Amino acid sequence: MDFFGLPQPLTFNELVTIHQQQNGEWAKCTMPLSMFSSLVIENWLKNLPTQEPTTAGVAWNNTGVLSIS
Repeated sequence: MDFFGLPQPLTFNELVTIHQQQNGEWAKCTMPLSMFSSLVIENWLKNLPTQEPTTAGVAWNNTGVLSIS
């Protein structure tokens, strides 16, 4: 049995492409994973509520740990 394309460690040089519909038109943006991580993920995590939500399935900052209520 041969395996091809096994997962490799991330280098953060991988490209991330986002497709977003704006006013009925599609926009496409491609950036390195390192930039996506710093712009989107880190800012999103910083703005999560720090109190556990009463609604199930909501992400929140549980003392620095990403949790889902």
